[in-house]
Amino acid sequence: STIIGLVFGGILVLSGSACSIALLNASASGDTTRVLHLLEAGHNVNEAFPIVGTRPLMLASAYGHAETVAALLDAGADIQASDLTGWTALHPAAFSGDYATVSLLLQRGAEAGKPRWYLTSPADIARMLGHTKIVSILQKGELPPDNQAPSSPEHNSSP
Repeated sequence: STIIGLVFGGILVLSGSACSIALLNASASGDTTRVLHLLEAGHNVNEAFPIVGTRPLMLASAYGHAETVAALLDAGADIQASDLTGWTALHPAAFSGDYATVSLLLQRGAEAGKPRWYLTSPADIARMLGHTKIVSILQKGELPPDNQAPSSPEHNSSP
């Protein structure tokens, strides 16, 4: 898609063809049917919001829409794609404490990665927010013993 940016009074105005907004919105809201329809209509599963690079997989992961995450991955979403900050889909899933989505991403090949001076790892994010079950699977880099992602997010767990 072509993106044209114009600056008016210090505000960047973006316009383009085949805009990624529809796919990003459908992914963020967990509307898997709409996501699939948009992909069939020609949207690229790895479309990114201009400048910041947020992708549909990151948004579906952030909001715990595991069905949408799975559909995007099945359509070829790049599980290791990162945005401007270096976050991948695993980072927002760990941030939100969504055990099911973290498990799904790990099962599909997401790499937890190591922290860098400018980037906190998903495990460190989960640790800071008290998501102890998520910390455990991220540190191991593997799924729970039964290889099944639980159906509900893990919130407010105690150590």
